[in-house]
Amino acid sequence: MTVDRHENLLQEIRDDVSRLYNRHTETARPWYPHEQIEWGQGTSFKDRAWSESDYELPAGVRSAIYVNLLTEDNLPYYTQTLMAHAPKDHPLHDWNHQWTMEENRHSMIMRDWVHISRCIDPTLLEEGRRVQMTRGEVPQPESLADLICYVAFQERATQIAHRNTGARLPKDDKMGRSVLATIAGDETKHYFFYRDLSLAAFAIDPSLMMSATARQLTRFAMPGTGIPGFTRHAVRIAREGIYGLGQFINDVVEPVVGTWNLEGMKGLTDDGERARDQIRSFVETCTTTVNRMLEKQSTLSPRLA
Repeated sequence: MTVDRHENLLQEIRDDVSRLYNRHTETARPWYPHEQIEWGQGTSFKDRAWSESDYELPAGVRSAIYVNLLTEDNLPYYTQTLMAHAPKDHPLHDWNHQWTMEENRHSMIMRDWVHISRCIDPTLLEEGRRVQMTRGEVPQPESLADLICYVAFQERATQIAHRNTGARLPKDDKMGRSVLATIAGDETKHYFFYRDLSLAAFAIDPSLMMSATARQLTRFAMPGTGIPGFTRHAVRIAREGIYGLGQFINDVVEPVVGTWNLEGMKGLTDDGERARDQIRSFVETCTTTVNRMLEKQSTLSPRLA
């Protein structure tokens, strides 16, 4: 029965995939990585070895650049996962080819900026890239419903991470701010695709999608868990206020869940109702944790309140 429901979702969502893919391509703003890089600012690493003093940054911001770039390197690996849930003649394949192309140029332009600006140790970066891409670690959603729910959260989270990282760069680094803003803009469009595709799927089978949302929300992890030292970098990034539990709940979960109107959804099965209760409990628990963290932070340092 469940297999039949997943197959039904896959077939019924065809027109929505085509509609949203066409919307994406019609509103896309062409850009070229090489045009945003100030090549004349570069200095050969053979002539001058890298040093932290080349580009002064808090550790959390430097970690965010490192993790964000290696994440972009790895995202095209997701293509095999994304395509595994649809036959070759399904419009999801056309979308996934477009998505892979766009994600690939994110790592291209970020790496160019990183090397020109010297904001990251290039040897450390390359060693991290080799480990990350050798592992090819990606999530494995168990169904199409799980897949589109996960990627909606993931694209929104990635957008927030790039946006907040760019905001913490020195104001005189206009190139870096422009690069990260451009990438965040692409991630916003990818998020819109998966957010609205999920919304269409909820209209087809709300209980199936509610259960998938509960699974993906409670298990969610940012892409990048295969990066060397990921946990250490994640702690630094959270302390810097770029991306942590607070941003996940306030900037990712609330807007996504709000758009899907999970609280107002009608006609759920018993499993669907249990999944909605699980989502509600998870969000409430995380929100309580975030509030306690903020209260503790305010007590320790009023300037950070």
